[in-house]
Amino acid sequence: MTRESADAVATIAAAADQLRAIAANGLHYGKDPYDIERFHQVRDIAASLLGLVDSRSTVEIERIFHEEVELRTPAVMVEGAIFDEHERLLLVERADSREWCIPGGAADVGESPSAGAVREVLEETGLRVRAERLLGVYDNKTWNLPSIAIHAYYLIFECVLLGGTLTPSNETTDFRWVTEAQSRDLPLYRSHVVKVPEAFRLHRLPGTATAFH
Repeated sequence: MTRESADAVATIAAAADQLRAIAANGLHYGKDPYDIERFHQVRDIAASLLGLVDSRSTVEIERIFHEEVELRTPAVMVEGAIFDEHERLLLVERADSREWCIPGGAADVGESPSAGAVREVLEETGLRVRAERLLGVYDNKTWNLPSIAIHAYYLIFECVLLGGTLTPSNETTDFRWVTEAQSRDLPLYRSHVVKVPEAFRLHRLPGTATAFH
């Protein structure tokens, strides 16, 4: 197999994996029956696509894709901590709970953690940023906080503002640049009670290593 052929196989396999992930998430969270049907179709397309470059038969791949078996691993969540020239941190107000948090969300299949953080910031705030430093990697099961629905690892990146305009989204309704003292007066969303103080602490220590559990 030539290098070009190997690259093509890898690209097709990666695309199939991404489509499978999209279908699985859609089937898990979807409510509309028409959307459910579309995600079934996406899953079938992913199986057919993988069948083009996989030695297993299409029937075997479809069987695997349709099995109700999940690989249970911690979710990967990525967030972007953005500070302004006054050392204030940008927080967003969630549309669902009206609580405040660092912009972020789940990493997508096929993207790097830093790219995921940059994407989440853009989607939730309208700002274009560049991830500059990994501040911390946190295990939410070590925080002893209530209402932790899933086991997740949080990767918090310090980001530099490049441009854009603060714009509400379907997930966010408001924005505030806050000092650490001001953040204590806001209702912080779940684990951000821990992550916001950590972001301030690590921002003040630019020469320190990444914090992790």
